[in-house]
Amino acid sequence: MVEFGLKLEDNKVEEWSEYYIQYERLKKILKKCKEARQKCADLEEKRPDEAATIRKAVESGLSTPHQSSVSLPQLSEPTSSSGNQLNKISEDSHHEPTSELSSLFHPLGTSPDESSGRYSSYGSESALTRAFSGVSDYFSRSFERQFRDAMKEALGTSNEFDEALDEEIKRVNDFYFSKMKELEQRLIFLKESVKMARGQNADSVSDSDETPLITQRKGESSILSLNAQTMEHLAAAVRRRLTGSRKSCDSNEDSTQRLLGDEDEDIIDRNANPEDARKMKEAQSIKRALIDEYRTAKLLHNFSIMNYTGFVKIVKKYDKTIKESQGKFKKIVTSDTICNGGKDVEGFANRLEFLFANWFCDRDINEARAQMLPKKGDGLQMDWSQLRLGYRMGMCSVLALWVCWDCIWGMLQNGSTTIGGRTAFPVFRGFFGLLLVQWFWGASVWVWTRYRVNYIYIMDLDPHLVRSPIAIFNDSVDDTLFYLITMLLYYKAGVHDIPGNFPAGIFPAIAVCYALYRLIFPLQLRIPMWTTIWEVITAPMTSPAFYHSYIGDIFTSMVKVFQDLAWTTGFMLSGDFLISEDSKRATSHTWSHASWYKQILIPLLTLAPLWFRFNQCLRRYMDTGNRFPHLANAFKYALTQTVTLFGAFHPLYMTNKHESALFQLFWTCAFVSSSLYSFFWDVYMDWGYVSLH
Repeated sequence: MVEFGLKLEDNKVEEWSEYYIQYERLKKILKKCKEARQKCADLEEKRPDEAATIRKAVESGLSTPHQSSVSLPQLSEPTSSSGNQLNKISEDSHHEPTSELSSLFHPLGTSPDESSGRYSSYGSESALTRAFSGVSDYFSRSFERQFRDAMKEALGTSNEFDEALDEEIKRVNDFYFSKMKELEQRLIFLKESVKMARGQNADSVSDSDETPLITQRKGESSILSLNAQTMEHLAAAVRRRLTGSRKSCDSNEDSTQRLLGDEDEDIIDRNANPEDARKMKEAQSIKRALIDEYRTAKLLHNFSIMNYTGFVKIVKKYDKTIKESQGKFKKIVTSDTICNGGKDVEGFANRLEFLFANWFCDRDINEARAQMLPKKGDGLQMDWSQLRLGYRMGMCSVLALWVCWDCIWGMLQNGSTTIGGRTAFPVFRGFFGLLLVQWFWGASVWVWTRYRVNYIYIMDLDPHLVRSPIAIFNDSVDDTLFYLITMLLYYKAGVHDIPGNFPAGIFPAIAVCYALYRLIFPLQLRIPMWTTIWEVITAPMTSPAFYHSYIGDIFTSMVKVFQDLAWTTGFMLSGDFLISEDSKRATSHTWSHASWYKQILIPLLTLAPLWFRFNQCLRRYMDTGNRFPHLANAFKYALTQTVTLFGAFHPLYMTNKHESALFQLFWTCAFVSSSLYSFFWDVYMDWGYVSLH
């Protein structure tokens, strides 16, 4: 089941987000309370007899052998005076018996003489007895202090949860009833508009006989609604107005009907006389106001349901954590105390449906509900998250065009190389590969979600950590903006379009720091990601699932990205980014010409993804015992590794022409065989386009 915290975030109305229950905050406080109580339990387990004595003394208000009398409330039932008691516990638990503790540090066989301040001799036996007694007394006091501090912390966190819960309930209820008042005021204003439209005074219909729409809460003024008689008056007024419009302009009956009932709401016949057009516009305005009122009421009803569910769930967690206080909030968290169970706004929405049906749908309540549903482009709802995403994507497009323009213009104007020939370009090229992976993952999730592919089940993902396509795209846009800005600044610094107070390589260094931060945080998402990557790397020792094979296949397409990231690591660790690009040393990069880099690291990075997939296939064969397709798939990667291996070490045998021709022939045959084998496997096995039967 999806965690409620994520479900709450998905169902929040963005404009009201600060008024929802802070579910995660209450969970954190409850976690602290659980840890504090566990600390008490651990201490009590170490010295059960002594802890029982201290707890009994605390609960009964008696003094312990090493402590003055302190009155402590029970942990399970904190009282209103717990604050003062907590302070008293703190003072007593941190009291140090200095006179007895100092005796531990007196020389053996001596004690301070009270009158002279000098040390006098005792018998050796009494001195040893005193020393051991002092040590035992010291550790006993230390345990008592720790246990009392743990009890104080447990009681403090419990009180903190009580206060936080009361605060959350008050904020949610205050917002709910304030919105109900606002909705009622808007309905009253709408009612007055209808009265004025039919030529009556505002006081022509009495409100004294109207029944309350919502139950009056203590401290709240009553909120009144329309009764059936008043509704009938309003409905009759609208019908008379519409009937008069039809009589004066019979030829426009179809357009008027479309205005009031069909999807083409904004069409008003231009041939109608000004008075009829004004009346139709008024009807249109009333209709839109009712729809907007209805949708707000539905959102407020959802607000009440989500918050009530959140309070119920957090109280259940409290009962499981603190079993001694189980049922403590039973009377506080009920359907009547949290937004009145949403009954008020639900009744309000039903009355709006009744009004809309009478005025615009010939009393057909089902048709009224259908017309009052949200519609794209009706102007009554706006998805601001998509607007912000589109705005930032537009910024990315402008920056991308700017980078391309500067690079091309610099080459055409000066005849110099573009940014592709600059020393730190592999840094940006490697990060561009990571950005593409992020964008393609978001696009894949969007396609799977759009066509209802249960990728969470197929890939065995944790539902708590699965992000929506919009969230992935938002992160991708932010990362792309940072990437383009640093790339543009690097180019401008290299061509001296901005002051050169520091080396141009500082901008790639900033990009590296940002990339490292994004690869580590947020920890909740990155720890599972790195765990999966580790399981892919250690395939022979871990059984691969479909998701591991999927990641392994992606790695086989990222060989160039891995090489660029390795170059970036050398570029940063060697300090080359601090060298001015005008210097001759800027392009030397002696470390990149070393044998450990060219003949060891680069070939290993080239072979590593293929080796991971090869091991995964072998492990799948060991787990299932099926030679086909696992061994056949392993042979495909083994053949590809052979081609890659000979290609990577090709310069080592270029000295002998006879051997060169022999190796070239071998490499060409292996390359053609590997390509054909991989092509057949992809078409037949992976894509399933060809059937041999």
